[in-house]
Order: sequence, then C-alpha cells, then structure tokens
Amino acid sequence: LPRRAAPLPAAGESAPPPAPLMPPHGVFLPDRLFLGGPNSLWGFRTHGVGPREQRHTSTGLPHAKTPCDSLGGEVLATSSLSLSAPMPGRQFEKLGARAHAFASAGALHSLGGLTGTAAAEGLPPPSPGAAFVAGLRSCIGVGLAFPTPLGRLEVNLTQVLRRMPGDSVVRNGLQVGISPPAA
Repeated sequence: LPRRAAPLPAAGESAPPPAPLMPPHGVFLPDRLFLGGPNSLWGFRTHGVGPREQRHTSTGLPHAKTPCDSLGGEVLATSSLSLSAPMPGRQFEKLGARAHAFASAGALHSLGGLTGTAAAEGLPPPSPGAAFVAGLRSCIGVGLAFPTPLGRLEVNLTQVLRRMPGDSVVRNGLQVGISPPAA
C-alpha cells in the first residue's frame, strides 16, 4: 500500500505525531491468519478458507477467469482428531506406512465479522461466540502417511461436511501434503 506523506510543518510550527502505519480497514495482509490445506484444515485448498477477492488484471478490471486470492482473517481456531495404525504387510512395515482416519474443524474470521452486519442494519448483533460457531467448517477423511527425510507425506481422501460460500475445497477429495518432521 502506498504511504501518504504528511505535509511538512511551516517554520515555527511543530509536526503532528506520526500516524500509525495501519491500513484503514485494520490489519496488513501479511499479518493476517490463513486457514486451509493438509497441514491446517484437511479437505480445503491451502489458504482456501475465508473471504476472497479477485485479482486485478493488467487492465485493472477482473473477469470471470481471473483467480481469487485469500484475504485471511484475524481470529482463527482449528481442532483435529486423528486415529492411526500401522499398515499390515512387510512392504508397508519397511516404509513405516500408517493408515489414518481423521476429522477436523476450523473457523477463520475478521474481528469485525464476529459482530456481523446485523448491528449496521439496526438488528441486535449476534454474540461473537454464536457468530464464530456459525462460521465453522468441517471435514472427515482417511489416508496413508509415510515418513520421509523431508517430513510426513500424506495421501488422503477427504469429504468436506461444512463449508461457506467462497471457500475453496479440494475438487475430487484427493489431497496430498507434507508436514515438517517433528522436532
């Protein structure tokens, strides 16, 4: 974002205190939280949860084929449950392969989004807790996990149970991911 220069004070005047380097809408994009992908919320594409905006083209106008970028949020929570067991057979044992079943849920909101637009429309605002729960997404699935020198490689078949308009999910349910090795 371009910075706006404040006018220099005239001789004998004091300069105003510097304004905080904050965009008018809240938090800078790099400081926002992102959700989605095999390491945070299975079944969703990486950064696939939450509000999105179409990229601007060279003409400055988006069109139907213009991809969308994730805008992130300021409040994030996730929870996962995973049950795993070693795969039977010598080949799988040599590879250290494990089968697993999982369920995950998560939510991503902006601070302003937790109060909703009802207050602006003259309606009583929902409680932040109710707004947060209303925005939960969830997924279940099964998969195989293999230890590698780079980390744990997972091949999963997922089914998204709950999503919101604009969320980007894995199309065919097949999701491949790698997570860093445990320290």
